[in-house]
Amino acid sequence: MNRAKESDKMKEGYLQNKIRELDYKLKQQLELAEHLERQLQMIIDSKKEYKVLFNKLKNLDKFKDSILKEIAKENKIKIQSIIDQSNEIINKHIHDAVENSFKKVKKYVDRAIEQFQDTSFDKESVLKNSKNILFNEQLCILLMEELVRERILSNEKVDILTKRASIRAKKLEE
Repeated sequence: MNRAKESDKMKEGYLQNKIRELDYKLKQQLELAEHLERQLQMIIDSKKEYKVLFNKLKNLDKFKDSILKEIAKENKIKIQSIIDQSNEIINKHIHDAVENSFKKVKKYVDRAIEQFQDTSFDKESVLKNSKNILFNEQLCILLMEELVRERILSNEKVDILTKRASIRAKKLEE
């Protein structure tokens, strides 16, 4: 019986050891479960924080987009204003250049007209004088012919007068 008692004690000791081991493992598992539960709670909390951050990022993106649209709108307005100012300046320069060119061309045309009028007047004077000279020559010839017919001048005298007139005309030309 002693052996049976001893064997029972050993079995009891073995079972107590096993119970302690299982109790220890159970405590470890419970601690691990608590630790995992805390981590899970931290993840849930961080998820909430990340969700808040994500929403803030979305709002920040929307704000960025609205700012970019506003900047683009202002840039478009400023660019259009600069284009309009540039067009005005360019048109003014073109107008001034055309005006200056017009004035130069007008002066040139006015001078050309004056020269033409002077030339035209000179041509008219020359033509008029040529006609007068021709008339006077014909008149002189007719007068000399009449004087020869009336026998006031002889043909020889007419020839002498003609030669003298041509000599005087040459001297005047020089």
